[in-house]
Amino acid sequence: MMNSSRTHKVRPVFVGGTGRSGTTVMGDLLGSHEDIRTSVPIEIKFLANKSGLLHLVFGRDKSDQNEKISPLNITGQIRRRRRAKQAFIKIEKEFIDRIWNDWWDIDAPPPHGRGLHSGISKQRLQELLDKLVKDLRINRVWAGRRFMHGFISSQEDHGSQKYWVETTPLNIAQARRIKKLFPNALFINMVRDPRDVIASLLTKNWGPTTPLEGLEWIEKRLIDGHNALRVIPAKQQITIALEDLAIHNREKSYQAILTFLGLRDDSKMRHFFESELTPQAATSGRWKTEIATPEFLEGYAKLEAKLKHLEVLYS
Repeated sequence: MMNSSRTHKVRPVFVGGTGRSGTTVMGDLLGSHEDIRTSVPIEIKFLANKSGLLHLVFGRDKSDQNEKISPLNITGQIRRRRRAKQAFIKIEKEFIDRIWNDWWDIDAPPPHGRGLHSGISKQRLQELLDKLVKDLRINRVWAGRRFMHGFISSQEDHGSQKYWVETTPLNIAQARRIKKLFPNALFINMVRDPRDVIASLLTKNWGPTTPLEGLEWIEKRLIDGHNALRVIPAKQQITIALEDLAIHNREKSYQAILTFLGLRDDSKMRHFFESELTPQAATSGRWKTEIATPEFLEGYAKLEAKLKHLEVLYS
């Protein structure tokens, strides 16, 4: 591993979406460009996921924030600070535990597998964690930003790339907080026909188990992402539909990505686009044969009407 000042200058690009919406293939596409390097693993998970760095830096429980206590109520103020300190200690412990027990070594194929060990040494990560614990007592946002810069610069430096890309799906739902750590971050929101997302989810062991549960699951993901992106400047975000990129508007979508990043076309990226990101690979319309029951279609029609009313981009 190299530590280079150059790696601190790479601009982070966070790809996200609902999950099963094309985040991984977008990361693979971008990673084939000579000016871009992806995180190793391509989903680091510890930033945006539950009990991750964002929860550690910004907190998780909003109950205390909604509790109004008079500045004159000294006892109430002390009690509130004590609860906040206890909550922070708990989240800090959960974060460290998950780093080593959940995210360090994952027995699964990419993007969920490999784990953090594939991109950073155990000694270096421990050093960064030790610094983080100390820095959090000074300023949490600064500490989180410093930790992330250290992590990125500790990964292999492939050259003079302009961007570093990470693809944990919850990046979009957490975009507001990520931007506080990285004010210049860019966000690529991947969307896909929710019915195909649900059909794909049901083949996994980590999501909803029925099509109707899938409707509730994806509604929350889509609305959370929509609300988060509302505070991100337009020039720092782009939404790409997997079906457009792979089937309907291939060249237009491909060029939109390059324009968004301010990059020229690249022969390896173009080759990946034409050979791997094909209409067949998108498996569009699988829901028709896998989950199209009358109950599901009725529920989806209600979801579709709600998303349109809220002006949520969903496909």
